[in-house]
Amino acid sequence: MQKILISLALWSTTLQVLAEPAALLIYQVWEQGSEPYVSRVIVSADHLRLDEGVDGDGYTLFDRRQEMLYNVSLSERSVRVMQPPFSVPEPGDSLILEEQVELDEQAPAVGGIQPKNVRLLANGELCSELVVLQGAMQETVEALAEFKLALARIQAQALDATPLSARSACDLAANVYAAGRSLQFGLPMHERSAGRSQSLVDFDADFDADSALFSLPESFERRPMSFPGAI
Repeated sequence: MQKILISLALWSTTLQVLAEPAALLIYQVWEQGSEPYVSRVIVSADHLRLDEGVDGDGYTLFDRRQEMLYNVSLSERSVRVMQPPFSVPEPGDSLILEEQVELDEQAPAVGGIQPKNVRLLANGELCSELVVLQGAMQETVEALAEFKLALARIQAQALDATPLSARSACDLAANVYAAGRSLQFGLPMHERSAGRSQSLVDFDADFDADSALFSLPESFERRPMSFPGAI
């Protein structure tokens, strides 16, 4: 009996070691021409993981300390390694950004926070509409902004190769020059833009994440991603 109790204690200790404090966001996403899917975001002090839940083929891992991005494909048994360039160039005077924010007094409060409606515009064009909770899960929101800004630095280096159809004022704002803009106003509960929308369906600010979720498969092939010259 004593051996069993000792084994159970060791097993419990191992589980505690493997658990990592994190925050969890689950969005339901609708994209034009595709079936709705789940977007799961798990944020710890050192990492951000983005996947489609247990049914996904892979995941994206962002190392917040090293500012490295890894795109893991389970079917291809590969890891695409991306180190974002240092910065994003200034957009110049040709891109005019505007934000319209108002308190939604008719909506019920969430966790004591009254939602706000946000409209993001670029050169007078409506880019996206959001419902946000200002001040909610602020550390998680900051991690999402870090992740989006890292992606923007990668996108900036590939801008010359980007089709003109994907270089509208809204595209440039969202993907390159103001990638973190949608997160400046709080945690997005709902977000709608051309051909895409997403809604927050579940969240947990005190999520015990398995540490393995933030690791990379050692046996997978590593494929460094190269970037064209800076613009």
